[in-house]
Amino acid sequence: MKGAQRSVKNTAKNISLVTLVLLLAVLCAANWLIGMNIAQMPADNLLRRVYDQLFGGAVGYELRSSGVAAAEPSQLALTVDGQLYGVQYNLTDVEAGLAAVQPVWSQALSGGALEEAGEEELEAALLSGDCALLRYHGSIPLSVIAGWMGGSWENGGSLGAETLVYSADAGRLFVRASDGSLYAAPAQVGENTFSAAQESFRGMLCAFAGGDYAVYPETLLFDSERLSLPLLEEGAVDLFGTQGSAGLEGLLQAFGFTAYTDFYTEQNGEIRVFVDNSSTLRVGAGGLLQYASAGGDSSVRAYEEGEVRGQSALEAQLDCARLILDEALRAGETDTHAALYAVQQDGEETTLVFMQLYGGVPVLGDSDFATFRFADNGTLTSATIRLQRFVASETRRTVLPARQAAASAMAEERSMMVAYRAEDGTYIPARFYLQQES
Repeated sequence: MKGAQRSVKNTAKNISLVTLVLLLAVLCAANWLIGMNIAQMPADNLLRRVYDQLFGGAVGYELRSSGVAAAEPSQLALTVDGQLYGVQYNLTDVEAGLAAVQPVWSQALSGGALEEAGEEELEAALLSGDCALLRYHGSIPLSVIAGWMGGSWENGGSLGAETLVYSADAGRLFVRASDGSLYAAPAQVGENTFSAAQESFRGMLCAFAGGDYAVYPETLLFDSERLSLPLLEEGAVDLFGTQGSAGLEGLLQAFGFTAYTDFYTEQNGEIRVFVDNSSTLRVGAGGLLQYASAGGDSSVRAYEEGEVRGQSALEAQLDCARLILDEALRAGETDTHAALYAVQQDGEETTLVFMQLYGGVPVLGDSDFATFRFADNGTLTSATIRLQRFVASETRRTVLPARQAAASAMAEERSMMVAYRAEDGTYIPARFYLQQES
């Protein structure tokens, strides 16, 4: 009996010693981390993550990055029971369709390197069997789209993509770039994943244009298409009015200012210019916002210098711009939403261009809706936003069906889109041809 008691005591002592050794190792590691220049490590570094967990240092990119997409697709399509179904230009339909097919794209967008592909290869893949299509307005880096879908893409991820096509039978992912060039890469989606998407996807019967028209072969031609949209009249935006005052405060905070920031007025009070030690924000009562930073400093940062790099830096910049746009749209009480249209990276500067959409349909003007410029150290150097409010008219306009428009397309008219354009003060929906860039 005494031997058993001694064995229990020895076991307890051994456990205590092992616990003390482990605690000592943790303390030594923590002390080592403290001595390192941890602020210069990227947020996705393993040591940086350990440090953040131990000392609560995750106050930068990891908390700011929401992962919310800065743009929704304009068109989605999926083969179900041997027939192609699609959704387009409707936020509710697109969101429901995206929820169904996102697992498909998560797997399809986790593949290998892109290579140039021929139109004939794409046409054959479109006819081979089950396919999925994902199309955006404008040109968005492939790595960004992959991130939104839950996948990852490294090789060729900076390529600006407008349309993605996955062919299950060919095991290929096709990417249409903004200049019209076509690329492909091996891709594989699990049979169960594809089947689950087919069970939940809902849309209208459609078909690929194939090689019978001048437009790109992946262009969707809907059966019995009747896209009827209301005419839009432009309403007044008053950021300085009683209703807009609360939204203006949130807008100022988004740009790093407070309600007590010094400002002066111009044009009989129609413009307020807010100024601090590093930045200037011009706010027009009618919705024109212009931000600029002085020198290399700024009151707005997407991330701290050295905090992130590469793809993570771009994602943080997109996050920063999207959050500012959300506040701006709330302040202007608009019924539109913003969508990423282009990403331009030139040396040490990144420019993000956004368009505005009404009910899922782009509203095009003489100038871009919103533009943000970021330096490589994470600072927002300039931004311009043109807020607008629209009132839907009882008068509606039926847009020319895609099949008829495709049949009338010329050789240089390779793509099409539906959008609003201003005519004599009224925004009218119509179908437009987009020419392939030379």
